[in-house]
Amino acid sequence: MGIGDTLKKIRLNRNMTQNQVAEGVVNQGTYSRIERNQLQVDVELLEKLLQKFNISSNEFFYVHNNYSATEQQTIMQEFRDLAIVSPDLLKIKIDRLENFLAKTPSTNLNKIHSAYQILFHYINGVENEKNQAQAMVIWEEFQRLDNWYIDDLILLNSLLFLLPLEIAEDITKTALQRIRKYKEYEKDLTYLEIYLQMDLSVIYIEHQQYDIALHKLNYIEKTYKQKMNYQTLAGLFFNKSICYLFLKDQYNEEFSKIKLLLEIYDDQALLNMLLQNFEELQCQLEFRQYNPSSL
Repeated sequence: MGIGDTLKKIRLNRNMTQNQVAEGVVNQGTYSRIERNQLQVDVELLEKLLQKFNISSNEFFYVHNNYSATEQQTIMQEFRDLAIVSPDLLKIKIDRLENFLAKTPSTNLNKIHSAYQILFHYINGVENEKNQAQAMVIWEEFQRLDNWYIDDLILLNSLLFLLPLEIAEDITKTALQRIRKYKEYEKDLTYLEIYLQMDLSVIYIEHQQYDIALHKLNYIEKTYKQKMNYQTLAGLFFNKSICYLFLKDQYNEEFSKIKLLLEIYDDQALLNMLLQNFEELQCQLEFRQYNPSSL
């Protein structure tokens, strides 16, 4: 089905004539040819026509694809929705993306593939020079661009962990400024502001800058708590617990919040994973205390 077929279907559902849609945009004869798929329509013209229907381009193409996302759109959405991930989940996403790229090459999805692989190695504790070099190559490509768009920001955020702290801070600061340009965008990008700052706080923790990390996490909680999904909120409480642990302060209150939250959402798997990770961190801290030379 062509673009014109979908425009015609929406027009008829809206009870509109071709003249009503075309008025002030193109002449009726031109619009008629568009509906018959005899004339290609560029992005600017399509947007003007869709305004007559009060439909966004995202909704239009969703309808055009028979009320479903394309495989590429689904892959991109899954990448955008990354929150707390496991090696098994990442392996599934990598395999799916590789199968898609084998059939349909895509420069943008190749970058997503690289990001997935870097994240996979990172979560498995592999922080070798090759991964860091790969992250730097992607970062250098983005430095040459005049602007970053939403998927670019998501991709850069996924690489923060393998970049030097100073670069991670600069990327986050710049990305937050770019997101402000989308203030009147049809989709709320607050989730991306949260992810960027949450990940930067984790990087501070990895650099043992617990005071800075805790300050950042408290700001995130105060500013964004009402807009966070439960997994991200659990991650925030977990990261605060880590800061308190290494600052030798009380962390029980934060961990009680995690348990209550995940019990409400009946996510025992995530709770078990966080409990195991926290126990490992406690062991690390005890090892440091008894082996000062390891610091």
